[in-house]
Amino acid sequence: MDVNFGMEWFSRDEKFSFDVRRSIILGHYMHEWGMPEHRVITVKASRKIHVEIYYFPAGKNSKVSRFATVGLSMARRPSGALVSAEWMLALTSDLGGESSDRVFSYVVDLIAHHIENAASSTPPIVMAESEIAPAKWSSKALLIDELRGESESLEGIAVGSESVPVLWVIPINSREVDIINREGVEKFDEIIEKSIYSIVDPQRI
Repeated sequence: MDVNFGMEWFSRDEKFSFDVRRSIILGHYMHEWGMPEHRVITVKASRKIHVEIYYFPAGKNSKVSRFATVGLSMARRPSGALVSAEWMLALTSDLGGESSDRVFSYVVDLIAHHIENAASSTPPIVMAESEIAPAKWSSKALLIDELRGESESLEGIAVGSESVPVLWVIPINSREVDIINREGVEKFDEIIEKSIYSIVDPQRI
């Protein structure tokens, strides 16, 4: 996807609709995680795709950093179907040894791939290991699933008559991919609960 800050291809009504959506969804994020530190916008003008990604760094009340989308739910797949979900990526405060710019770049690539190739946003979704994952992470695959450990208000954000779910993007390693594929997400959750590593640590082994 191209990186751009314009919305010139949106009609006035479409811009207004996006502004309302941003206000509601971002308001929920800020209520839970405080002020974002950075924002990156990725667009595909030919299909009126405009997705904003916000970075909420770890603070005094939380050791978890988060990257969360606004607008992904409005993006249309090549089939014309809406993605109909936003994403949240939670990481350790040091971002697994990577810079926020590197994580932003990774999330942009993931969004582009998901919009173009995924059939739906129905969780759980497992994405195999990829070379686009940050080099310092041992967890180079992904699980996209329902939120865990976050406010219930984020499970379905009311935007007019629409309920927009926020899905959790979880970096996982090849061993965890095998476990999920063989035994399901519940088994993965059991193993993580007993592990010395946090589920938000992308360097776990």
